[in-house]
Amino acid sequence: MAGDLPPAGRPRASLTRVAARLTNPFAYLAVLGGLQVLLLWTLRAHIGTWLAAVSTAYVLALLGLLVVVEGRWRLKLGAVALLGALTAVGPTLVAVVERPRIGLTMEHDGLLQIELAIDRLLNGQGIYGVDWSNTPMARLPWDLTPGANPALHHLAYFPLTVLIGVPFRAMTRALGLPFDYRVVLIGFALLGLLAVMALPIAPERRFMVISAVFVSPLITLYLWAGRTDIEFLAVVLLSLALLSRGHLIAASFALGIAVALKPFAVLAVPFLLLLLAIRWHARPQRRDVALSLAALAFAPVVTVIPFLIANPPAFWTDVVLYTRGGVRDAYPIAGFGFSEFLYEAHFVAHRSDSLPFGLFQLLALVPVVLITGRAFLRRPSIGRWMAGYALCLLAFTFFARFFNDNYVAVVITLLLCIRPLGDRRLDPAPAERAVRLAA
Repeated sequence: MAGDLPPAGRPRASLTRVAARLTNPFAYLAVLGGLQVLLLWTLRAHIGTWLAAVSTAYVLALLGLLVVVEGRWRLKLGAVALLGALTAVGPTLVAVVERPRIGLTMEHDGLLQIELAIDRLLNGQGIYGVDWSNTPMARLPWDLTPGANPALHHLAYFPLTVLIGVPFRAMTRALGLPFDYRVVLIGFALLGLLAVMALPIAPERRFMVISAVFVSPLITLYLWAGRTDIEFLAVVLLSLALLSRGHLIAASFALGIAVALKPFAVLAVPFLLLLLAIRWHARPQRRDVALSLAALAFAPVVTVIPFLIANPPAFWTDVVLYTRGGVRDAYPIAGFGFSEFLYEAHFVAHRSDSLPFGLFQLLALVPVVLITGRAFLRRPSIGRWMAGYALCLLAFTFFARFFNDNYVAVVITLLLCIRPLGDRRLDPAPAERAVRLAA
């Protein structure tokens, strides 16, 4: 009937309403959990049929609980946290236990390189400017470009990624046990899970964040293979949890650790600095602001400077030039971003070519920082903090030399966290003061 139609020019439901209807615990668990168990069944030869079966039954039972039981969100939150531990940590533990028996299966080459770098540190040797061609890492397949894997001549990871594994390796060596760096990644996964549980938001919102991060193949697939994204992601979540509870100095220290683990965390720093500026304007506390800045810088300075001083050319070549295209055997143009488009459209002849991707990143990043920064200043909420960080990370990685699948997964995961994180303020100052600061 004509009377049932919406007025001309007005949609039946706005995009915001559609997003709100899709942003609920059942939808998050059904979609992301469904993809997770599908992947577990696909990889059952590696992680075991029993784990896929138990995870499937758990997801179905939890979906039933969401439908049948009203309220009881503490129970549901605990249940999804256990599910996250099962589907994120479970397959990782299976891979760790089975590796000495069956050897390498789906492990990432970076996992082997980090383990080898840890052994070199324990033996008093350098880790940058090293030729890894005569190590087990060289036996892993590489088909993106002709010739050998360029990572055999470069360690792109920041020092803290290696340093954090040293005590674990020293302990296993003393006990005569095999070492797998994924035990370190499991620790970070559990830390991230606890950080989400500590967020001062409604339990149903935490339910969705846990589903997005830990009950989803977007992050866990790469955790199982030994990629390190969970490290910086978990510490960023910890920093946000501390920030939302008013622990500014501790949050700054945590974010500094995230930066020292992976440079992607640097893109969250502008929003921390904006919050420091808001605090300064609202309640001048110069000591707290100064301590926060010092805490932010502590981990990157303490972990990076010694290695930079020890061998400046090697460190700069491995960590910076290798990833930016500044050396002949730099990481190739690849992935799902702007660089791959240029290659497929034949604007770039070879994946090894050097282009000024840094300029493209800067041109994309500046307007995103300005727009999201102003929005954050108008209302410094947890959701807007995450929105600003996620969009800045998207702009930076999409226009980078390579936009790998795990980078895509991290960006999508962070975007999925925005609405569940909600509108809780990170700063107690009145909104009017934040607006005046923005002006």
